[in-house]
Amino acid sequence: MEKLLKLAQEVQKNFKNFYLAGGTAIMFKFNHRLSVDLDFFSFKSFSFNRISAKVRRLFVIQKEERGEDNIDFYINDIRVSFVFFPFKNIKKTEKIYDIRIASDYDLFLNKIYSAGRRIDPKDPFDAAFLYKTYHWDKRKIKKDFERKFPGQSYELFLGALLKFEDYPELPKWVKEELMKLLI
Repeated sequence: MEKLLKLAQEVQKNFKNFYLAGGTAIMFKFNHRLSVDLDFFSFKSFSFNRISAKVRRLFVIQKEERGEDNIDFYINDIRVSFVFFPFKNIKKTEKIYDIRIASDYDLFLNKIYSAGRRIDPKDPFDAAFLYKTYHWDKRKIKKDFERKFPGQSYELFLGALLKFEDYPELPKWVKEELMKLLI
């Protein structure tokens, strides 16, 4: 974790317009599970070419991959992603270990959103962990999800999160915790 933390701090120091989101942000705060990559988000669009040039000046790159909304670099066997995520956070970012991270509430909403776009057991696991920790109001979650992700159906994304047959290896407590989200 120390190698990951040092790299995250170095990236943050040089890319101040980005903030850490995803499971690693949760891990740095709670150490709830192992996470091995860094996802830095920006709600403003950015130039992949400029990011690439700057990253290559600062780090030794093993590999670079470009997606539609992200550019990934492999640095010391760690995937570092810069992601255009055009959805503004509901709450202010926080700082931990000199790294800006999305609030736990925004990370939770993002995990629901992610579950509707991919099948990855880390999404329900992280969402259940955060919900168990905070027990936010279910109606507020729905309202804030639809405010953060306009035009997206909370019920549809929640349904994807609760589609447990996609995640047979999930612990029982995760499923029990997520079922509490049903209004």
